[in-house]
Amino acid sequence: MAKGSKGTRPTYNVRAKTGRKDENDRDIFVTVGAAWPFGSGEGFNIKVNMLPINFDGQLMLVPPKEE
Repeated sequence: MAKGSKGTRPTYNVRAKTGRKDENDRDIFVTVGAAWPFGSGEGFNIKVNMLPINFDGQLMLVPPKEE
């Protein structure tokens, strides 16, 4: 686990396509994990908690939304 990642807010959420579409025919994505930068600042540690059944191998890293 990345230094400082335990108990800290991730830099990115990891999202994956579900294989379904919304009412506007857009892909539906679900958050499946999180990413934190390495202590050295070069690269990321990524924790994936689950994957959708129809997972196509594509993941997105997106900043978490402000609460």
